[in-house]
Amino acid sequence: MDEQTLKRISTPIINENCILILGPDIALTSSETTVNQEIKKEIENSLGESIIKNYFSDDEFFQFNDEDDENAALDCVRDFFKKLEPSEIQKKIAEIPFHLIISISPDRLLNDLFIKKNYDFSYAYYSPNPRESFKDLERPSKVKPLLYNIFGDMDKTESLVYTYDQLFDYLESIFSKQDLPGTLKNILQDEKNFILFIGFRFEKWYFKLLVRLLKLHKIKSKYGSKKDKSIQVDLVRNFYTEAFNVKFIDEDESAIIDAIYDKCKELGILRSKSAAVISEKPAIYISYAWGGNGEAKEQIVDDLYATLTEKGYNLIRDKINLGYKGDIGKFMDLIGTGAYIIVVVSNKYLTSKNCMYEMQAINKNKDIETRIFPIVLEDARIYDPNERLNYNKFWQNEKAKLNKNYNELEDKSYTGETLAELNNYDDFRRIIDEITKMLANMNTLTPEMHKGSNFSALMNALDQQMQKDKSKQ
Repeated sequence: MDEQTLKRISTPIINENCILILGPDIALTSSETTVNQEIKKEIENSLGESIIKNYFSDDEFFQFNDEDDENAALDCVRDFFKKLEPSEIQKKIAEIPFHLIISISPDRLLNDLFIKKNYDFSYAYYSPNPRESFKDLERPSKVKPLLYNIFGDMDKTESLVYTYDQLFDYLESIFSKQDLPGTLKNILQDEKNFILFIGFRFEKWYFKLLVRLLKLHKIKSKYGSKKDKSIQVDLVRNFYTEAFNVKFIDEDESAIIDAIYDKCKELGILRSKSAAVISEKPAIYISYAWGGNGEAKEQIVDDLYATLTEKGYNLIRDKINLGYKGDIGKFMDLIGTGAYIIVVVSNKYLTSKNCMYEMQAINKNKDIETRIFPIVLEDARIYDPNERLNYNKFWQNEKAKLNKNYNELEDKSYTGETLAELNNYDDFRRIIDEITKMLANMNTLTPEMHKGSNFSALMNALDQQMQKDKSKQ
């Protein structure tokens, strides 16, 4: 795979914008047959050929004589998947930090891999039963990805899709009731996301419809393997290119996953330990300003989080740990109590009310010099006393603007929080003076030096401080 395409795929993976959609035959990468062909053999060997009334080879759907035969056959389906072993491609997929993996197959092979390797994850599947439809899914992340079986779960025969009747019921459910978890729908309909199809059966008519019903056509960046057998027919390939803007990589599926795996390994972001294991280690908080010039200023935080999490450190970051509607004030107070706090200081940090509140909370607790591990970005003007005074002036001006509005109020009832803000601005000025001078005297290394060494100096400093603290216990 060329470097430019590899970068276009790996970057969304790092930024939690890449959705991996796995086709039904991903577990049989070395086989000449398909999963459903193997299932047909399993059913016929266990129950006899007569149990299958029709097998529609083009779409690989079954028709059974009656409901009893169908239930017996679906038991064979479950037994078939229980006997399968994860393929090499699945083993690598499990280590690549995808935040959302949607499988067309009802098996639990990836689940088993995550459990065996002690990775943290969430699992859900499509079910016609509202009580099992997982409406309130936790938003997935690299740390805790979501594995979603969109054609059901092998242990829940009522959720499986193996006959045309089941398929039509499924498509009707998706189309009319939009019977998918809200979190999943929001991700699938976010045009900023990126989709990678691996082992996808492009020639099947119902997948064309499924892509449309799931509104995947709205997502602009989509890639698949040009070497996939089902895409060799020009008519099929051209349809997906023109109708859904799918770009095809001139590599087979294994080569694509190998290239992504090697890139993630090079970056040091392969999945390693589960949150349950990591959480036994001391919490390390990250205090930083969101965004900046575009999003460039936050990239070092993404790299930092990915690298240290991969190394087994228990990093706490607001975007990951706070959650929707979480109490921001309490979270900032929690950061202030932390024994280990990585502070990423930027111009935006020093002019952000929330960031300065975090620094205020950190400063209220003792031993600040041993508790903070700073990274100073180049736009933070803290090394010249004249430039440090500009931050003091900034908060002086912010206080003056708020004070002016406050004094214009005739009735000053119910303004206790405003008065508290005014006091905070004074405290921000004091902190700016004290903390920036302290940081200016520290050898914090440049962001480029941190990234160039894969944050090794920072990790060494954390390890040394943790060891000192442990020896005092």
